[in-house]
Amino acid sequence: MTSEIDVDMPICDRKIKVRVTSRDDGDMDVEIVSDCPALKHYSENLKRITLDDITNFEASTINKEVVRGNMSMICTAPIAVYQAAWLECGMLSSNIYKKMGPIKMGTPEIMGRDQ
Repeated sequence: MTSEIDVDMPICDRKIKVRVTSRDDGDMDVEIVSDCPALKHYSENLKRITLDDITNFEASTINKEVVRGNMSMICTAPIAVYQAAWLECGMLSSNIYKKMGPIKMGTPEIMGRDQ
């Protein structure tokens, strides 16, 4: 099975799609597609993660500087990787995600909500 998370970043006007697929050996394959040039390094260097990577935030390959490269500190791509992996492992409800749709992030005005 493959789990997918879409991110719409109005702050930088970029889109991110993360796909995580379980492997027979227990690891997961990661595919990151984005129109952001700063994510090229990240998407090329984060191809495989483990269960430990999604449960141990501090030691996770997902957060390592050598993997992140020159991406912005506030970029939501790593969080999307965690969420797609959690969906894939059954740690996050796929029904809630299907009901709520892609993750969106922005100011209350952008999101159409009052403060």
